[in-house]
Parts: sequence; structure tokens; C-alpha cells
Amino acid sequence: MPDEDNVHEMWSDRELDNAMAVLYPEVPVNREAQVKARAQLMQAAGADETVAPEQPEDTTRQRHRRVAPLAAVAAAVAVLVVGAVVVVSTASRDEVDPAQQPGSVMPRPPATSDSQHAPMPSMPDQPQNSLNNLATRVTETPLRPGQYRYIGARGWNRQNTQGQSGTTYVYRGEYRTERWIPANQEQEWLIRNQTTGNRQWLTGTEQQARADGAVYDTKLIRPDGETRARCGHFMTPKGQTCSKQTAGNIETANGSVKPPTDPREVYKMLADGSATHADPPLQFFRSAMGLLDGHQPVAVRRATLEALSRHPYLAVADTTTSDKRAAISVSIDFADGQIRVEILLDPANGNVIGRQTTALKDVDGAKAGDVLDEEVQSVGVADAIGVPQNR
Repeated sequence: MPDEDNVHEMWSDRELDNAMAVLYPEVPVNREAQVKARAQLMQAAGADETVAPEQPEDTTRQRHRRVAPLAAVAAAVAVLVVGAVVVVSTASRDEVDPAQQPGSVMPRPPATSDSQHAPMPSMPDQPQNSLNNLATRVTETPLRPGQYRYIGARGWNRQNTQGQSGTTYVYRGEYRTERWIPANQEQEWLIRNQTTGNRQWLTGTEQQARADGAVYDTKLIRPDGETRARCGHFMTPKGQTCSKQTAGNIETANGSVKPPTDPREVYKMLADGSATHADPPLQFFRSAMGLLDGHQPVAVRRATLEALSRHPYLAVADTTTSDKRAAISVSIDFADGQIRVEILLDPANGNVIGRQTTALKDVDGAKAGDVLDEEVQSVGVADAIGVPQNR
């Protein structure tokens, strides 16, 4: 359990479901899977697995409180590596419905009831954007025996913390993560994670926050340090084993399956898996992001881009990453047009080279244009596990 100096507010079922849409972006979650995922989330956060209803806050603890996430919807908890690494974001909470506005090309149908929006349409015959062209350029460098696919990431995550005086301090914290993935994914993978301690203070200063008793020296990424696991099963469901049959599988409502390589099958899988979520177009996109990860085979990533080219509510545009590399931005707006989530792709080969979540309006302490979280990635080849990429 967290101690008195790092008390985390409990989330309602709705907030947990919203957060898990980001925590498990490649998993179309059914109710049984949600229960299991909640338990994993609470365990990773160091809390009891019981999810409590919202209660009036204990005023004796409020002075030590790290304010609960806006990111429960925006990107409160984001999985960076195959469901294995949790990045924790905090911001003050206002209730934000996860699906109100499209943000891009075609207006979404109105909500059918409450905040529940209509499911994705059947796959259109013609592309709705240019991602089908990018799909033709998806390639990767072959691995020789003993080599590893290397994926490195550096991210900044917006954090809010409250001092004893009630003052809220806002900063961006930096984390880094590295992955080594063997050509034979049944073999051992390595993840190396670090919360660097680098901070950019947006409201107040570190000296002021420390003097006010605010909690800010916390881990942004879990698990911290190095973790090894065969098949990349870093958060393996009980009873799941690593084998030729399970290596590379994804979890769906129908169980553990190999991701399809036919665009129509990918589209149907993502549409069916997102249909029960409050915002099916958003969940479709988030699930597709997991299928674009660098550990996936070329055929899966090509098929996923083809499927995304039929998504009618995405915006596709040329942009640059925060480290000034040319990129293709693929984005969707949600939460009544308040928030935009985007993935950044290399125009040369379709590799994921970044992610970003941005406030489009003043919301929950963030100003329009503020970046809530961002990440840049590099994909290469390493000659041995644990060593830097050579190209």
C-alpha cells in the first residue's frame, strides 16, 4: 500500500475503464478482461485490487495528495511496450466524457445514449485518407543470428501535485525506456526503464514545491529498472505460457490470437472489439496503435495501416517530431473536442517514431495547445541484448 506521503485517490469503475483504454491499447476489452486488467492496473500502482466508489476525501490526507488524473481519459496511463510498462500521469480531475466530437475528416454520428457513440461503420471500399500509400512503404532491417530489434523511447509526462497549502504545482517529468526484441520472439526480451528525474516546472518551482510539502519525486514508469521475459510476457495473465503458439499473440474478446495480416480482417477485429466502448472510433485507433508497434511483423503493420486508411474520422498530416524529424501525424480528437491523441510515423517506412496528447481547449488546468504527454522513439538493430543499437 502507498504510504501517507504518497496517497493515491481511488478511481471509479468508469474512470478505470477509460484509463484502461489507454493502458491496453491493443486489447479490445470485454467485461471479463476488464476485471482482470483492473487488478493488474491496481497492482502495478501499488494499491489494493478492490476498486472503491468515489468517497469524500479525508481532509487529514489532502495535504499529501497527488491529484488524480485527467489522464484517466487523456493518457493517464499509457502502455509503451506490449502491456508491460505503465507511465503514470496525474492532473486534477474534472469529469470528462471520452467521446463527444470528431476531430478530423467526417463528423461522427451523434451519441445513441448518454455518451455511448455508434460503432464503427463497415469497412469502406475506398481509402478515407493516405495511409494506404504509407502501407506500401513499410519495411524493416532483417536481423542476423544473435541480433535484436531495438526500440528506444524518451517521453515527457505532465504531472500535477498539491502542497500542504493547497497550491497545485505542475511540471513535466522525463522517462526513458529501451526494448531488445529477439528475432525469435519465444526467446528472452529485455526492457530497461528509467524515471530520469529531469523536470520542467510549468507552475511554481521545485524549491517552492519542496518547501510546501508537495510530493513530486515519484516514478513515472513501472516497472523501474531492467526486466526480462520470454515472449515479451512482462505482465503475463495467470496460466499463460510462452510458446511458439503464443509468441506474438494479442489478447482479444475471443481469446489470445495471432494478429491478422489481411486489412479487412484487421478492420473487422478492431471494429468488433471497440463496439462496446463509449467511443468506438477512438478505441479502434488506440487498439491499432498497438498493432503498429515495432515488435509486430511487417505484414501486420501494413495491414493495420490499410485498415486505418478506411477509418473515416482520422486526420492525417505532415508534421515533425519534437526532435525535429519529419513525420506523418495520424490523430483523432475526443472529449467534446478538448483533447487530441496522435501517433507519429516515419514517412520512409511507417515506423512509429512518436506519440503525443494535446489539449485543444482549456481543460482541467491545462491551456489550449498544452502538450499533456509526448514521446519520441527510435527503431534500430542491436548486436546483443542490452547494448545500444548499431544502426
